[in-house]
Amino acid sequence: MGQPRAPDCGPVPDFGAALPRLGERLARTPPLLIALLAQLMAVAAVLPLAQAEALPLPAWALHGVTAAAASAMLGLPSWWLLINLSFVPAALWLCAAELDPAWFLVAFAAMVAVFWTTYRSRVPLYLSGRSACDALADLLPQERAFHLVDLGCGFGGVLDRLSRRFAQGRFRGVEIAPLPAWIASLRARCGARFEVTRGDFFSLDLSECDVIYAFLSPAAMEALWAKIKREARPSTLFISNSFGVPGVEPHQLVPLGRGGRVLYVWRL
Repeated sequence: MGQPRAPDCGPVPDFGAALPRLGERLARTPPLLIALLAQLMAVAAVLPLAQAEALPLPAWALHGVTAAAASAMLGLPSWWLLINLSFVPAALWLCAAELDPAWFLVAFAAMVAVFWTTYRSRVPLYLSGRSACDALADLLPQERAFHLVDLGCGFGGVLDRLSRRFAQGRFRGVEIAPLPAWIASLRARCGARFEVTRGDFFSLDLSECDVIYAFLSPAAMEALWAKIKREARPSTLFISNSFGVPGVEPHQLVPLGRGGRVLYVWRL
């Protein structure tokens, strides 16, 4: 009699190939959903220990530490570690405070109005500041007419300051969040010489722009650069506040004072 054959269990999973695919999928997933996954992983890890009364720390502390570790493992930026670490303690504190539920609705509505689709675009609200406006002014054409667009213009501070300094310029801003777009439009109607459009700047045609300014986030820069290369004219000036384009060297770096921020400048 021959040796008994081992049962055929099918092909062995290729975990080495699966891990890169998982990383690519996580890179396309909104950070908010990844943070939720980190919280669920922490619940799955802490709950059995709590039921067995084998917790080395208070349950809320162990949950926060585990959620922060899970968010790091899943590749979230560093600030999400703090959010995941403090989420449960903050929720417990709010429950103990016995606040009127209406305040939670007000806070949620305010966050939606200001940040809108930040969870998907990964572009928070950044304010450029006076030093950035002064540096921008030095880079703009001083005598000839030009058309500048501010992608993600926020409350319109850059457009307001520059439009008052350059009478020969045409200034336009694009902002997707409702409250900043409304405030920027209100400023435009109160004597400033610029216009504001509410919407996604990726749907804006950049072929008529002489200067493109953006203060976004690292997550948006690669796609924005591809759009600029597709649509912008060869003479266009692209200026990014604080964030470079991966793999593309700027033609100029302009420091913005003590904060360590710089303007990245590309002359197409």
